[in-house]
Amino acid sequence: MKTIFRLAVLALAGTSALGLAGNALATQKLSVKQTTTSLTIKVSQAQTDPQPTRISIFVPNGYTINASAAPGTRLGSTSGTVFSRDANIPLPLSGDVIAVPPTTNAPGCDPVPHIAVWNLALSVAGQAINIPVHVDQTSGADTAYKLVVCLAPDDVPAGTPGRSPNGARLLDATFTVDNVFTVPAGPSIWDAITTPWAGGAPNPAGTVETRAFVANGTVTLAKAVNAKRRLVKFSGKVTQAGVGVAGTRVTMLLNGKATKFTARTNASGAFSVVLKKTGKKSTSTFQARTVVAERDITTVGCASPTPGIPGGCVSATASPFTAVSARIRIRI
Repeated sequence: MKTIFRLAVLALAGTSALGLAGNALATQKLSVKQTTTSLTIKVSQAQTDPQPTRISIFVPNGYTINASAAPGTRLGSTSGTVFSRDANIPLPLSGDVIAVPPTTNAPGCDPVPHIAVWNLALSVAGQAINIPVHVDQTSGADTAYKLVVCLAPDDVPAGTPGRSPNGARLLDATFTVDNVFTVPAGPSIWDAITTPWAGGAPNPAGTVETRAFVANGTVTLAKAVNAKRRLVKFSGKVTQAGVGVAGTRVTMLLNGKATKFTARTNASGAFSVVLKKTGKKSTSTFQARTVVAERDITTVGCASPTPGIPGGCVSATASPFTAVSARIRIRI
């Protein structure tokens, strides 16, 4: 995992050049974003990908999970999209994440003791669907827990016992839990292993790995003032895990409000803006703000796949972040 971490950090430095680079056939994706109080996990794939039979999401070391919620406690919310083979249309789904007894288990899914089970209490096309998320402790060197979800097959005839409702195939699923995870201060790498169905039977040969790199970002701001010409040159840098983020837009804030003055970061994450003051002399505060979307880092993030996964590592993402610099007060 240390090697993976170093590769992911390197990947952040080249994301503007990578764009959506990577395996063109790799459509499964894992996304993770977090705050100090909430954590959101999203898994997604293309309609042409087979239905997953089992998704195991490995939580990195450094995280802790509060597994003490009483059954019936609402922990968060969930949403997503499935493709109904019966109706031949995509269908939205939504619901709550509810704590259920830790003995709750999807049949044949994850037959080990769970420290907690979170039920995704979903509604799709007016039909209630319950999907347990099994929370298990792990003993690996790099992971603390794993979250295991199992889905029913869609590629069997209608009426087959155990078939997914409406012949639904997963397109994307997102769930957010609040005050459940304690997140570490530094960067981390999440890992998911997905095994698909094929003809109503699990297909281990189709198992793939996906990764999500999670880290806070920062934007700095410094000034150089030419009082005579009433010019101020602002400069700074946008970084994530200490690595410059290229090609992102930075907006200047004046007295806490967004202005029309913006700049794009260069290959090293640096930017600069020159402002000229007009009118009467006054004191103002300036900040820089940036909103960085999730980025694809597959080429480097999957360069060292976990051994033994038949389909290899097919995608890696870097988490989104919003950053605001410290205030600079200037009288000019």
